[in-house]
Amino acid sequence: MAISALALLAIALAAWATQSFVDFTKKICLHIAGFPFSILTWQPVFWSTIFWASHQLNYFNLSHLTQFQTRNPSFWHSIFVFLAIWKGFKIFIHTCSYYLWTNPAQAPQNPTITPADVTVIVPTLCNWDKENIDCIYSILANKPARIIVSVIGHDKRLQATRVCEEIDPRIEVVSVDAANKRTQLLKAVEDVRTEITVYADDHVFWPDTFLRSALAPFEDPIVGIVGTSKRVIRNHNPPLLDNFLNYIACIYLERHNFECTATYNIDGGVFVISGRTSLVRTSVIHSLAYRSEFQSEYFGSIVSSVGPMKVDDDNFSTRFMVRHGFKTVFHNDEKAMIRKTLVSCEGQLEKFHGQLMRWARTTWRSNLKSLITDRACYHRTPWTTYAMFLSLFVNIAIIYDSLLFATLYLGGGGKHIGTLALVLLLTKLIKPLPHLLREKSDWKFVPGGILFGYAHGFIRIFAFLTMNNVEWSGRSGIKATA
Repeated sequence: MAISALALLAIALAAWATQSFVDFTKKICLHIAGFPFSILTWQPVFWSTIFWASHQLNYFNLSHLTQFQTRNPSFWHSIFVFLAIWKGFKIFIHTCSYYLWTNPAQAPQNPTITPADVTVIVPTLCNWDKENIDCIYSILANKPARIIVSVIGHDKRLQATRVCEEIDPRIEVVSVDAANKRTQLLKAVEDVRTEITVYADDHVFWPDTFLRSALAPFEDPIVGIVGTSKRVIRNHNPPLLDNFLNYIACIYLERHNFECTATYNIDGGVFVISGRTSLVRTSVIHSLAYRSEFQSEYFGSIVSSVGPMKVDDDNFSTRFMVRHGFKTVFHNDEKAMIRKTLVSCEGQLEKFHGQLMRWARTTWRSNLKSLITDRACYHRTPWTTYAMFLSLFVNIAIIYDSLLFATLYLGGGGKHIGTLALVLLLTKLIKPLPHLLREKSDWKFVPGGILFGYAHGFIRIFAFLTMNNVEWSGRSGIKATA
């Protein structure tokens, strides 16, 4: 009975995911050869091909694991196959999507939206070190219409005004009373009159081609928000621990780029447009609905909730766009690649741990809201719902991989443990591969990176148990709620 229920669940999930895959395949066929190949994705032809291919598999010895399947039918084996398919199907499709179908929008010869239609808002808590100043210079190089720096308190405003006047007198400075990124953003947005508003962290660095590239998706009037790929600035300086943590930070954003690019290519879904730098339509963030919800977001149930929240601002904006019918775009173009510092100097272990905890809690909260409260993701982005939102609840590496090994062994496949270990190792190289090809000296950190991935599972578990903690961990001086 349990095996039958498991089989029905697997069939339902496979049918749901396959429909998204059909749409993805159709895009590829049209891209390669237009209509003649698109006939392959006509439903009768597609499913006939699938059934034909499944019969042909009987004539081939695909792997030792396939032999194991036919010789040892058991409950544990069924569990193993289900877990392997759930994980492997996503990895295979995302790898194909990322490496074969990434095709960022290109600006037309005469774009309707240019850097002159952009206001950049930079919320900051910092004391204007070299990184802050270099950040502003990189934004200026893109020639936006305006730059507004949003700070905390009167003293910070005076300091920011002095620094900005030395950089460029046209830079405007506004302030709010308490540290709250949401309030800082809304304060600066009040006076924005350009068509596009860009939020940028105070430690990001844009290439001088950033705006010209990142504005291209807005040629589609339904696009509400655009995010771009990100890269951590690699710092090889000793000591070893900080060097390793900087590598982990690099891999963290590489994984983010990979997942966002892969899901966007398939169904247009993005689990979050990062607030490190995001471009939004000003008309949306000027709307009463956005402003009122943005500054009064709570998390929890009617009985017990926390808020108004200061964290999760970028996740809120992403979900708001999906819920209100706007397209979310992940623009993976080298011309729009932003650079950022993370764990770039000695003694930042505690800060990085706080950031990891905050990001993990944010992901749990936002995904639960997408699945339970908003629910628009089910019909708007079904593949992203399966691959990112639902998978979050099971794909904790330390647990998931342990279950794979345990069910393989209990199902009678003990002699294939080595094969499974090799396959898992290869899958863990897919996402960091672009970084490792750029930074060949970082191959020595791969084993440590894999172990860190398992250790991060405990952070995710603790974050799940403490989701109601909405403090801005990793940064001091910010109260948890407004």
